[in-house]
Amino acid sequence: MKNKIYTEERRREILRQLQEDGSVSVAGLSEKYEVSGTTIRIDLTALEQEGLLRRTHGGAVPAADHRQIVREPLISERSHYEEKKRIAEAALSLIQPGDTVLLDTGTTMTCLAEALAASPVAPLTVYSNDLRVMETLETKEYCSLRMLGGNIRSGFHYTCGPQVMEELSRCHFRKLFLATSAAGEKGLSTSNSDLAAVKRAMIRSAAEIIVLCDSSKLGLLDFETFASLGEIDTFITDHGLADHDREWLEEHVSHLIIV
Repeated sequence: MKNKIYTEERRREILRQLQEDGSVSVAGLSEKYEVSGTTIRIDLTALEQEGLLRRTHGGAVPAADHRQIVREPLISERSHYEEKKRIAEAALSLIQPGDTVLLDTGTTMTCLAEALAASPVAPLTVYSNDLRVMETLETKEYCSLRMLGGNIRSGFHYTCGPQVMEELSRCHFRKLFLATSAAGEKGLSTSNSDLAAVKRAMIRSAAEIIVLCDSSKLGLLDFETFASLGEIDTFITDHGLADHDREWLEEHVSHLIIV
C-alpha cells in the first residue's frame, strides 16, 4: 500500500481482507497500511466492539456468529465492561438532583446511563446525542430527556452534523460527561472527524468537563484530536493504568479519579 488512508476506509479494507483471507495479522496490516501496530490494534478493537470480527493473539478472525454483524453487541459483551461499570459509578457520584447534564456517546456512557437509571438521583435533565443512552434512561422517573437531533451515523447509534452543532451552540451545561477512543499526552482523540467536531462543540458548551476513559485507551492516539488534557477538569479511569500513564495524567489533569 503506497499511500496512507483514513481510519474508516482502512477499517473497511481490513474487513474486506478478513472476508477474503479468513484471518488478518497485526504485523501484516501494519506493513500494508504503513501505520503502527498500536494503530492496527485500535482498529481491530473498534471492529470487535461492533461485532464485526474476533480478536486473536496477534490478529483477528471473522466473528464466530454471522448474526453479530447485524446486531449491536450488548454492553456486557463489550471489552472492559467491569472497568467501565466502576468508572460509571464514580461518575454517578458527581451528578446531583436538579442537575442538567450532557452525556456523550459510547459504551461507557451507556454504562453511566444504566447506573443513573437504577439510582435514586432525581429530578434530572439529560441531553445526549446517543440513542442507547436515551433508550436506557427512558423509563427513569423524574428524568427529562433531550435528544440532540441530526444525522444518525449508521451502525453507531449517535447523531452528528450541523444540527447537533447548532443546538449545542445555544446550550450551557454545568457538566459534560465525555468519552474518548484514545487518550495520551497529546490529548484526547477519536477516529471520526464528524464525531470529533461534535465533541469539541460539547466541550465549548459545558462549564465542567468530566472524561470517562478505561485504562486500555491510555497512551494511545487515534486519527483526530478533539481536546487537550488541559481542558479536562476531571478524568476517571481504572486501576489497570500503567505507572507512566498515571504520571502524565497527574501532571496534566486537574482532578484524577482511579477506581
